[in-house]
Amino acid sequence: MATLSAPGRFLPRWTGGRRRLALGGVLLLAVGWAFAWGAHGHFSQPQATGLEAVTATRTVTVSGAGGRLDLAGVSAKPGEVLDLVVTDAPGAHAFVVQGAQPGSEYLVRGQKDGTTLIRLRVPASGQVGLLCTTPGHENLHGNISVGVTE
Repeated sequence: MATLSAPGRFLPRWTGGRRRLALGGVLLLAVGWAFAWGAHGHFSQPQATGLEAVTATRTVTVSGAGGRLDLAGVSAKPGEVLDLVVTDAPGAHAFVVQGAQPGSEYLVRGQKDGTTLIRLRVPASGQVGLLCTTPGHENLHGNISVGVTE
């Protein structure tokens, strides 16, 4: 008579349901480990602190009411230093510049009056995208056209 295992050894049989449960547990542990030990971040790109001493060429007030950044009609000249003051959006914000080109710098600071100041040195051409990376602020984003002024 043939046996499938050595005498005295027990080989457990994993059914489909138990196997899926074990794989799900391993996946959950891996995701939990990655999240807990830093496979994510709550920081923005380095900012140009040298822009603190620069005087803005122009200041534009934009609304963040309803969790949406209203940049409709905002445009800029190449090389200009533009101050965007975001109103109606209280709380901390972590705005970043998307698609930044060489020569474009930005600085984000919360103000005492509850507004957020975004000081931006405009690149030579294209569009400048702004995005708030704070969790829950996904709709605080927009684009500024470069090369055209209001």
